[in-house]
Amino acid sequence: MNDSYDWLEVYGIPHDNIQDLLSLAEGLAEDGDKDEGIRVYQHVLSIEPNNQRAKHCLQEILSSRIPSWHFDMLADSKRNDVFEKAIVKVVNKKSRVLDIGTGSGLLSMMSARAGAESVLACEVNPEIAKVATRIVEANGYQERIRVVNKRSDHLEPNKDYTDKFNVIVSEILDSGGLGEGVLPSLRQAKREMGTSDVKIIPAGIALRAQLIEIPKLHKVNPVRAVSGFDLSIFDEFRVSDTYSPVNLASEEYKALSETFDLRSYDFYNIHEHEIDFDKPEIDQLNISVSTSGMVQAVAFWFDLHMNEEDTYSSGPGGELNHWLQAVYFFEQPKVVKAGDTLAFKALYSDWMVRFRLT
Repeated sequence: MNDSYDWLEVYGIPHDNIQDLLSLAEGLAEDGDKDEGIRVYQHVLSIEPNNQRAKHCLQEILSSRIPSWHFDMLADSKRNDVFEKAIVKVVNKKSRVLDIGTGSGLLSMMSARAGAESVLACEVNPEIAKVATRIVEANGYQERIRVVNKRSDHLEPNKDYTDKFNVIVSEILDSGGLGEGVLPSLRQAKREMGTSDVKIIPAGIALRAQLIEIPKLHKVNPVRAVSGFDLSIFDEFRVSDTYSPVNLASEEYKALSETFDLRSYDFYNIHEHEIDFDKPEIDQLNISVSTSGMVQAVAFWFDLHMNEEDTYSSGPGGELNHWLQAVYFFEQPKVVKAGDTLAFKALYSDWMVRFRLT
């Protein structure tokens, strides 16, 4: 906090008038000037460190700046353990590690603890990058870990790094596997910043899927009639032609097929060309229906290959729980009977898998 900031001159409020400063901070935040609201709350706490109102409001503003799934991710102990197990297998005192999308800095610190010579941690969110830097310092790894507030494809040789990296670590996976840009990020990083023998953690993913009936959620994907009223106009607020993260374990749904394979991705050998959203690659699927019902959606998830030996699942009942499952809803569902073969298409781009009933 800048102690020379003259609150009386700027806002007409004495620097120690706590109630007026709190009212000012709330007004600034409500009007959209959250940065200045943070500044005022921090000033109040510099005078009254235990002011609960200021603490609570400041935390609310700061928490709104990062996705809440960060906390679910950190709470997934199995996820943390499998990454550390893979890191310990390959990282040594000669390792130069690139951590793409470092978040809290956890994987970077795991790499440093495993003995890495150096770690460059990329984080595009400026607020998270600042906190990651503080976390690294608090844990005593600032000599070997450097946090950079950049996307990995914006890193500059001889400025952000000198030698190429012989280990690339990333956890840029969403419930559908591809939605956080893992393919373009790793393609560019391996090609431009990796050594010829670079190790990549994780090593790949395999997408798995199942046809399902899920009536409750299908009612609002898209939005239709609710309680006898036509609410379809409200569907303007829904993003169509995409999937949603769903915890199938907490939903009533019926599996209409056995689990089947979609595409697999070897992160050491990602296709060189970009697959555009508007020009997807299309696979024709013909899936046997095991249970009669109405096909309303495709649920899918991934098997996470950490290396050649270790694989874990984000599917229902899998070891990894924070990703949930991806569910793609068909706007026009289809009635099927056990023994039918359902023909539909999977549309693949670098960032997403979508589906079309045929």
